Amino acid sequence: MVLSVNQQSPTLSVIERLRNEQEEKQEQLASARRINSAADDPAGLQISNRLTSQINGDAQLSVNAQDQINLNNIQEASFSAIGDSLQRANELSVQAGSPLNDGDAIQNEFDQITEQVNAVAGEVLGDPNFLSGLDASDPAASQAAIEAAYNTISEQASALGASSNGLSSQISTYETSVVNVSAARSRIQDTDFAQATAEQEQVNTLLQTAIIAKKDEEARKGLLINQLV
Repeated sequence: MVLSVNQQSPTLSVIERLRNEQEEKQEQLASARRINSAADDPAGLQISNRLTSQINGDAQLSVNAQDQINLNNIQEASFSAIGDSLQRANELSVQAGSPLNDGDAIQNEFDQITEQVNAVAGEVLGDPNFLSGLDASDPAASQAAIEAAYNTISEQASALGASSNGLSSQISTYETSVVNVSAARSRIQDTDFAQATAEQEQVNTLLQTAIIAKKDEEARKGLLINQLV
């Protein structure tokens, strides 16, 4: 029988495999992820990536909806400013009906209010001639113009409020989806520390046992060679 002292030991292959497993467990514990590469779990990584895409998409949709709410709030503030000006104009129109009124002063303020309202309306409604017809000498016509403008503003503000409420509901749905999908992804890709720690301890024990066995094997081989020499 021919004895080969250079033949690779099966124990050495076991040690290499266990060391690879040891490194894998250490990486899982250090990264807090069970899947760190496609080799760890190809199917799991594919599912995790798909869930990540869904999470990112829902998060961006939530941001978009909030951006629109912010724009709505800006428009609502502009409508509120117009409403305040219209209320002042209405007070002036009532004063204009008094025989003791100063028509010139009221008309001057009417002109200022008209300019201010139309400047804002031009930005939020695209109508730089939104308010007209304020005439200190015709209180009834002024009040009719003010009422028409106020009704338009109220309708626009109500529509914006309904839009913002709907967007808030959408945001809630998106955020709930992000939480639920994130939890599902976590169960797939995140490390179970208790399990990973137990597996690491098992691998460490097996590795130490294999190293001892390898040393015993080398000692026996050395003894056998000494006997053959």
